[in-house]
Amino acid sequence: MPEPGEIQLSAATTSEPRALDPNVGAIGGQALVEGVMMRTGSAWAAAVRCDDGSITTTVQGLPPLDKWRKVPLARGVLALVESVRLGIGALIWATNERSSDPAEQLSKRGAVLSVLIAAVGALVIFGVGPAAVANLTAQHSSIAFNALEGALRLALLFGYLLLLRRSPEMRRTFAYHGAEHMTIHALEHGDPLEIASIRKYDRRHPRCGTSFLVITALVAIVAFTFLGRPPWPELILSRIIGIPVVAGISYEVIRFAGKHRHSWFGRVLSVPGNAVQSITTQEPDDSQIEVAIAAIEAVLGRREAPPAGAPLAEAAQP
Repeated sequence: MPEPGEIQLSAATTSEPRALDPNVGAIGGQALVEGVMMRTGSAWAAAVRCDDGSITTTVQGLPPLDKWRKVPLARGVLALVESVRLGIGALIWATNERSSDPAEQLSKRGAVLSVLIAAVGALVIFGVGPAAVANLTAQHSSIAFNALEGALRLALLFGYLLLLRRSPEMRRTFAYHGAEHMTIHALEHGDPLEIASIRKYDRRHPRCGTSFLVITALVAIVAFTFLGRPPWPELILSRIIGIPVVAGISYEVIRFAGKHRHSWFGRVLSVPGNAVQSITTQEPDDSQIEVAIAAIEAVLGRREAPPAGAPLAEAAQP
């Protein structure tokens, strides 16, 4: 969930990422089903491998950044909401574009409903669940109680991701995730967007959304420790109300780690995220890197922000 202010396009190869060209905006993205979505501060683009083997791309503009997106803590919550919204839009487009079979088409209503159900399930399982289990113990120390709750939350998260990786379909999606990161690395270092250049980069990235999940779980341990061990109703309410605060702090940590990734402190902050990304990314094949290249080239095709939601371009490549 990046923001403007972190990288710059350049033809020169450097050992570290450069400062951001404000006309481009920071590059972020996500993996799709047989595709990749990329975004800058002014537009988002998606590329998908169709059933006939071709790559189709689309680009759409984003509204100008408002003043709240520059406010620490608040910008993390806004970035999270926007990432979910763009992710739904890209998922719908990719699913419907890659196949002409009506039975495989995805409606906006169906996608939103699926995300809402998943969000509620995640809140119950990962948010309230660990607190409920920890509350059954005889831990009287608030530090021990919150440490146990946090350990349970991390165990659930890692277990869930490991279970997902057993699916062949998810392993392919995780490979597209790796292709997305490697391509962004190449762009940030000024290397050509070619398969040979991209191959040398790590499939993990400090600004990854899955790193955000781990950092959020760790930040929650520290933040909720200050609340002690309140009675059951207040305990559950604090976990729900505290989500925006914890998300805002976690976003700032991820942002800082991304900016200082080559310092020892930045590398230490990246360790938890790299651990989970070892699960949620896989080494991509050349065809998957081609899709990531198509997505990033599409979003970089126009530097000025168009009207929000206005299509910029749509093309098919053999």
